[in-house]
Amino acid sequence: MSDVPPVGPRSWWLEEALRDDPGAACPPLAGEEAADVCVVGGGFAGLWTAYELTERAPSLQVVVLEADVCGAGGSGANGGFFSPSWTLLAALCHTFGEEGGVRYATALADQVGELGEWVARHDARIDFHQEGILCARAGEWQARDGEETVRLLASHCLEDRLVEVDAAAARSVADSPRFVGGLTMPDLATVQPAKLARELRRVLLERGVRIHEGTPMTRIDAGAPRCVATAAGRVAATDVVLTTGAWAVRQPHFRRAFAVCVDFMVVTEPIPERLQEIGWRTHTGIADSRELSFYLRRTEDDRIAIGGGAIGAAYGGRFGGRALTSPRLAAVAARGLSWLFPCLEGVRIDAAWSGPMDMTPASVPFFESSLDGHLHAGLGFSGHGLTATKLGGKTLASLVLHEDDEWSRLPVVGPPFAYVPPEPVRWPLVWSVAWANESGDLARERGGSRGFVRSAVVRAFDAYASRTHRPQS
Repeated sequence: MSDVPPVGPRSWWLEEALRDDPGAACPPLAGEEAADVCVVGGGFAGLWTAYELTERAPSLQVVVLEADVCGAGGSGANGGFFSPSWTLLAALCHTFGEEGGVRYATALADQVGELGEWVARHDARIDFHQEGILCARAGEWQARDGEETVRLLASHCLEDRLVEVDAAAARSVADSPRFVGGLTMPDLATVQPAKLARELRRVLLERGVRIHEGTPMTRIDAGAPRCVATAAGRVAATDVVLTTGAWAVRQPHFRRAFAVCVDFMVVTEPIPERLQEIGWRTHTGIADSRELSFYLRRTEDDRIAIGGGAIGAAYGGRFGGRALTSPRLAAVAARGLSWLFPCLEGVRIDAAWSGPMDMTPASVPFFESSLDGHLHAGLGFSGHGLTATKLGGKTLASLVLHEDDEWSRLPVVGPPFAYVPPEPVRWPLVWSVAWANESGDLARERGGSRGFVRSAVVRAFDAYASRTHRPQS
């Protein structure tokens, strides 16, 4: 693989979206404003919440505050897989119980079709393709899907949501010599994530929502109304919704709600002829089945965007330095392309970027409200946020409007299921698990074993995560 450029401060997705359409100006907040609801955070969770509020209560005055530009955080830096997460069903059932896990997974899956309807309704240009994903086994050493997931799907008449395929069928999606089989998940869509964020922004502006970019929150003052303070002004609002993702770790209340991990992606030059060479003629996504999966998809202009294979960790709430710019971790993502498709060795990498993730021990989000019912938060999307934030917008809107409905009764409503250790213990523990998974995958890829130490580290983490429970209030 060719040299990987330095990790940029913004994703290639966001640079493309802003170049295609910078949108109407949303100047920073200056002075005082009043609103019914102030949403803090202009990523997917905040934008979908504002959208749901304007759907259900159009007369509400809604203000959105964003520290950078809408879509500049993890929302505009991910792989763009709008996934129903059926492969996570067994884990969801372990966390929520079988009824709750299936209910939550089904609600997530419903969002994929709803997004297609939303795109048509708003003429949104987000490069939407609902063509599924191949979860490939790229080698006999990569695990098959768990029997428990298959049993759960079958027992709830959902067996068609994951379809086992052989090597020939897997290689018909894209002809990798590594593929020995896998699973297809038909109800998954790919999108250009930053374009989705910017189109949400456009629709909200058309509905009269006031959006202030370049406006980081400095604090939230208690009282009635709540006041959200910024460097040059403040918003007084009856309800405040906090949707700042990984940056919420700086708030004392959420300091131990999740760990901040960092994923890296790269994108190639346009390679239409090479895509034809490997037979990748659709927008079906691809992921392999290692512990830290490589995931990749085509772009609208015939590039390949790929991420995964490794993960970084940020100490506490520090987002500077190598945590977000590691050349090694970007190179791991790039290596995944030439490993899966050796014939693509030497393809130029045009950009590299990273995205911070708010990772909870159970890998599920949480949505909670203050005792007075006027401060709400939706956090902990754990790298699966593209679909979960759309569903989360419904949940947060129900909490704001004090509605007792299917969204406010989802099992993700409440405090985190477990807390992460405090610093300075947290960072080395997260780093150890990341090292064990990455180096273990590499050892297996080369024909060796994961080894006792790596396996013990992963087992210890799995045991901790499997004991997740909601703390008693």
